[in-house]
Amino acid sequence: MAHDWDDKIKTALTITAAGFGFMAAAGNILYDYVINRKPRYVFGPVKKQIDAVTAGEFFRMDLSEETIAWAEKTTISQRQTHAYDGTALNAYCFEQPKPSNRWMIAVHGYKQSASSMFPFAKPFYEAGFNVMIPECRGCGRSGGDYYGMGWADRMDIVKWSRLICADQPKADIVLFGVSTGADAVLMASGEDNLPSNVRCVIADSAYSRLTDLSNYLLGKRSLPSGLLTFAASLVTYLRAGYSFMEASAVNQICSSHTPTLFIHGEKDELFPVEMCYELYEAADCVKDILIVPDASHGYSMFADYETYWNTVRKFTNANLPPNPADTSAVAKIKKRVRKLF
Repeated sequence: MAHDWDDKIKTALTITAAGFGFMAAAGNILYDYVINRKPRYVFGPVKKQIDAVTAGEFFRMDLSEETIAWAEKTTISQRQTHAYDGTALNAYCFEQPKPSNRWMIAVHGYKQSASSMFPFAKPFYEAGFNVMIPECRGCGRSGGDYYGMGWADRMDIVKWSRLICADQPKADIVLFGVSTGADAVLMASGEDNLPSNVRCVIADSAYSRLTDLSNYLLGKRSLPSGLLTFAASLVTYLRAGYSFMEASAVNQICSSHTPTLFIHGEKDELFPVEMCYELYEAADCVKDILIVPDASHGYSMFADYETYWNTVRKFTNANLPPNPADTSAVAKIKKRVRKLF
């Protein structure tokens, strides 16, 4: 009888050890594919694609000739700082030739760099905003060995906001993000030390919770999503210092009092549109929502350019203090004249 029990215990321990081994291996592989800036376990076409991207270079794959021409003729400066954990951070700035107290901080998405935000920066710049485009940790010329998925980047966005305010105490700031950059600005809006100079937030194609996103994407591939999400989250916590469970835009937006505009493509195949509705419902602040019927992930602006920018302008105008340049006597006369026609 004792011998039988010994065999059962050994079998149970063997199965348990094998289970832990599988979870550790699976978690590390997923970490390398998704979170790690310098993956070890990728190979073939994925490896070639990663090697082809040189850190710090502007990526022009999605930029129109008009946007490229604007970026090349507009003065751009570079700025660096360090995050709360010492990570080197890089940003690019398009500043107005005449002083302006209006700022847009534009945050790019997963594995991208500053130039991916040029199409979004251009209309703001032409409307009189200074534009800062931080490169998230793990991307471009910023340091870091991992991707923050918005959560690890949120305090970096707070830091950039505070630096602008230190230089320009009367600055009015709009936080604008696309994809995981949208999560970075949403998550930053829930932090107590975000300066009150941040007047509104615009989140284009954000996910609700990183666990939900992971489960959704793994489930689409008919993989055991719950176990693999747990494994990836645990390894991410051990190697990058944050877990998937922490990364919740839903939780952060509940603490935000900053007016927020949610934008999402109805045909988003990566971050389902239901996540946007959940975020909108959770927000306890001045809020608005734009769902673009024919847009996929991050392409709402390209799918319906006019509606997109009309909605953004209306929202920012409603939540920013009047621009001093617009309150002059000449501006008032021009406004009255336009009303006559």
